[in-house]
Amino acid sequence: MKKPIDPTVAELVGLLDGDLAEMFQERAAVREYDGGHARAHAEALALLDVIDRHPEALSGVTVFAFEIDGAAHFVVTTDRDLCREQIERKGGTARHADIARVVREEFGGLAELAPVA
Repeated sequence: MKKPIDPTVAELVGLLDGDLAEMFQERAAVREYDGGHARAHAEALALLDVIDRHPEALSGVTVFAFEIDGAAHFVVTTDRDLCREQIERKGGTARHADIARVVREEFGGLAELAPVA
């Protein structure tokens, strides 16, 4: 894997897991060769593509929204598989949610986290 030209892009790409780093490389190549962008610009755009599709990519935190008996629930997790399993066990279906939107729209700009008992 080629190291990105821009040091900031390189640092951020270094935080991606293997699959997302591969996605970054593919998107950068498409943007450079098919899109005609200079390599550094193609890499910056490719990183934005990855973050747009996977907002949790750099933070490691994912928010899932789900409903049980008509009530909305939101879970913040660092373990997506465990979270999906727990939600499905309770009878819900997990879907990714944008953390900023959830905090702003569902909690009025401030959400308090409490440990799971």
